[in-house]
Amino acid sequence: MPTFVPVLLPALSAVLMAVAGIRDQTARKRGTPVPEQRGLLPLGWVAVGVTVLAALAGSVAGGLAEENLRPVLLLINAVWGMLALVALTRLLRRTLRTAEALALAVPVAVSALLVMGAAR
Repeated sequence: MPTFVPVLLPALSAVLMAVAGIRDQTARKRGTPVPEQRGLLPLGWVAVGVTVLAALAGSVAGGLAEENLRPVLLLINAVWGMLALVALTRLLRRTLRTAEALALAVPVAVSALLVMGAAR
C-alpha cells in the first residue's frame, strides 16, 4: 500500500477547509452577506456520534486484523474523523443530516482501518 493512503482523509479535510475559507473570503470582498456564525459550529450529536463510532470501529477492526491495537492510534483516527466532519460542516454551513453523517462514516472507517494497517 502506498504511504500516502492513510493521510488522504486529513488531506481532503484540509482542502475542504481551505475551499470554505476561500469562498467566505471572496464573498466578503464582493460584499455578499456571509451568514455569521458565532460560537461553535453546529455539528449535531448524531453526526458526531456516527463519525467517532466509525473511526473507532475501523481502528479496532484494523488493529485486530494487524495485531496492532494501540490507544494512541484510536485517538488519532477519531480526531481525523472529527476533522472531516468539521470541514464538511463548515463547507455546507449547516448541520449534517443523518444520511450524510452515515455516508461520511464509510470513508472515516476505511481510513481508520488503513491507518491501523500502515502503522506497524
